[in-house]
Amino acid sequence: MIDSNRRARRERHGRFWFGTGLAEFLAAELKDSPERRIAAARLFAVSLIIATVSQSLHVPPLGALSLLVCLSYDAYANAGQSLAFGLRQLFYLFVTVLISVLALMLAGNDPWLMLSLSFAIMALALFHARLIAWPTGIALWYSIPVLYSPTTPDENLYHALWNIPVIGVLGLGSWTLVHLSIAPRDPRTLLIAGIADQLKAAETIFLGRLSDSEARRPRRASVKPSSIGLFGKLQTLLANSELLHVSIRRRHAAYLELLQEIDGLRQIALWLEQSLTEDYRAQPLTAEKRAVYAALQQACAILRQGFTNRQDLSDAVAALLDDEVLRRYAGTGQPTVLTAFWQALQRIAALMKRLHQPATDSDPAETETEPQTVYPAWLGYEFWQRHADSLQFGIKFSLGAILCMLIVQSLDWPDINTAIPTCLVAAQTSLGADYRLSLLRVGGAALGGACAYVYVWVFQSQFDSIIGFMLATAPFWALSAWITAGSERIAYLGRQLGFSFALFVLHDFGAVEDLFLPRDRVIGILLGLTVMGALDYALWPRRSAALARHHCIAALRTLAKLTVRLPDPGHLMSYTLPLRLAAEKDLAAAQDLLAHAVLEPDARQAGKMRERGVLRAIIRDASNLSALLLVRKRYRLLSGQQFDRFPEALQRHSRDFDAELAKTLAHTADVVAGEKAVDLYDADAIGQLLRQSYIRYHDIGSLPADLAMEWELRFLLDEQILNYLERLQIAASKSFPETSPGFTNR
Repeated sequence: MIDSNRRARRERHGRFWFGTGLAEFLAAELKDSPERRIAAARLFAVSLIIATVSQSLHVPPLGALSLLVCLSYDAYANAGQSLAFGLRQLFYLFVTVLISVLALMLAGNDPWLMLSLSFAIMALALFHARLIAWPTGIALWYSIPVLYSPTTPDENLYHALWNIPVIGVLGLGSWTLVHLSIAPRDPRTLLIAGIADQLKAAETIFLGRLSDSEARRPRRASVKPSSIGLFGKLQTLLANSELLHVSIRRRHAAYLELLQEIDGLRQIALWLEQSLTEDYRAQPLTAEKRAVYAALQQACAILRQGFTNRQDLSDAVAALLDDEVLRRYAGTGQPTVLTAFWQALQRIAALMKRLHQPATDSDPAETETEPQTVYPAWLGYEFWQRHADSLQFGIKFSLGAILCMLIVQSLDWPDINTAIPTCLVAAQTSLGADYRLSLLRVGGAALGGACAYVYVWVFQSQFDSIIGFMLATAPFWALSAWITAGSERIAYLGRQLGFSFALFVLHDFGAVEDLFLPRDRVIGILLGLTVMGALDYALWPRRSAALARHHCIAALRTLAKLTVRLPDPGHLMSYTLPLRLAAEKDLAAAQDLLAHAVLEPDARQAGKMRERGVLRAIIRDASNLSALLLVRKRYRLLSGQQFDRFPEALQRHSRDFDAELAKTLAHTADVVAGEKAVDLYDADAIGQLLRQSYIRYHDIGSLPADLAMEWELRFLLDEQILNYLERLQIAASKSFPETSPGFTNR
């Protein structure tokens, strides 16, 4: 109760600042770091290049738009990511030019046909952007030449043919070249560093176990638990590396399997580190067990050295991991967690050897076959039904842009046409995210306008050359770059600051005289936000908490599929990996959505606050359960279990336990969705039957203490899974407190 009251007070006082005060928020978001300096330097260089070229070549209006484009992209991108992003956006730019020109040629002289066609084009562009989780560039770029001045189709055709390509060359070209020139980071180096960190974590845990039983134990090095999406980040680095390095592209499947094996090793090692009690750690290690731990620790060190130096040290690891050393400890037929470590490192060493061998085009492991379909999926009804939310997203924000264009034209006030791109830029994943971005957009525009007035009153009269212009505007570009280089919680404020300032000082060639521009820009933004806010709230409102609930439901249903027993380790890639990535993606999305839910109109109601607390608990417990299910799956496959040789009764109990886990998770998802009443499944009873079967079959009571403890760890893993299942069921029962009946035991 105390924690919930404290959380409620924190949400009330820090509603707009992510649970903190304004001073704490700014101190955290404006904090200096070496990475931020590099990112800010890149954005500063891009801004200065665009401003200088814009004034030198007399293309001022396009300079501000180019600046907005480049400030909207990731300043921390590595070399591969920068190149991929630049090429992809350039392709989309050409597509936008083609679509804009065709639309103007076909319907430019018919305003109502042009409106209808533009609505459909922008809706599909926004739908596509939402579908692939990519910036809404096509819709935004289309609106600039077509909707800004719909009464002048001939001029618009000229703008579509020349303005958009100029924006691409000036904005995208400058951004890509700067990122490839200023402290470029090779994604392969980052990938290898990530692999080395994973191996270092496992090595640290093994080294800690070797020192646990010493009389004067040294202070243990802490190992951070895996964060949500860590594996996905490494997979992204792999994709970026493939763009720059052909050798990695040819070995995609091997590298992906390697990432999975190393991540699995780290997960099991972390689970062991967190599960061992202090009393057990203090027990002396037998000589056989110490030899196994020493071999594991040395193998991790050798593999880490090999990956860091790009050397094939697999033979040294194979010689170190002699199966006879493991047999002296575990014997035969006794599954142990150390056996799982042993086999995992042997598999990693085999993959290292494979990566250093010449690639062959006929290697079956490197080729993937796509299922053949008679027609594209998007021609079927199921595709549109499954992505109905994304379609509604496109329709709603496209309609907002059309309405703003009509308002601007009816008022005959072209200087407030910033309302049109505001509707497209404010297109976010949820209502709360829309509101937060709107606040940042208004704040950035106002701050940029204030900077523009300071420039006019203080600096402009002091300089009359291009060098003077660069010196006078440099502090403002630096301020915008520094804020933009922050996290996504504040970066958009910097982007709007830079755009507002650029729109003012680059509006025309030479000195600035139109002092009304910042005022009209802010008015246009407020108009766009007002129209979009009303439309967003009235038409298919996408509540952050409701979307977070849907992602939680999807994650729970995905986790239910992770309980299936796999026949061999080869299925870890084909079956487990897609499910694991899907669950991580849903849990990460739900977590982000809850951060925006506090801004929605009824966020401070007791019921909404309680709902957010329940969803946070579900996300936390589901994430922990996901890690345990992955550990359990690898333990089964690599620990030396001979499942097909077990008695029929033991195999049946194991299958029943898996089925009960899957049924419980699926039912919990239905409860969170409000589709079923709370029904507490009793998987613990089946788990006890499975445990007794293992005890009788392996005669655990007569085993040495170390091997008996191995079985206690195996049983502890199941108990931890059951504990998280129970916590998820309790949280699910609170997700609809006004309608949920009491528990029913089964």
